[in-house]
Amino acid sequence: MRGANVPHLTRLTRRVYANADPEKVGVTLKQLVTLASLRDRGELPQQSLCDVLRASQNTVVVWLNELEDAGYITRVRDADDRRKHNVTITPEGVKALERGEVEMRRLEDEVLSPLSADERAQLRRLVAKALGEP
Repeated sequence: MRGANVPHLTRLTRRVYANADPEKVGVTLKQLVTLASLRDRGELPQQSLCDVLRASQNTVVVWLNELEDAGYITRVRDADDRRKHNVTITPEGVKALERGEVEMRRLEDEVLSPLSADERAQLRRLVAKALGEP
């Protein structure tokens, strides 16, 4: 069996990600995760966002520059510490994220097409439970 040594969820994830063309999704997967983190957590200090994304400051700055150029986030100096920046998702960023999430769901459904709609829903519930999500 091809790929039998690679865990099933890893293989499924790779199939979805392989089809996640930024042209279709509207943003890169890294940008999508960054926008989702900001939507879900609200305004964050840039360093906290690095911790959430588990990425270096230099890497996150590159991602934020791209998102800021697209109008999807804003960075403002912290009122208490002018050396720090706080990052917020913009209304346009929320729209881009929502479009991206719709496309990612479509890609998931495509990869999971051998399963019935009920089976896909059950799989999503089980994965969410395993991740500790409601």
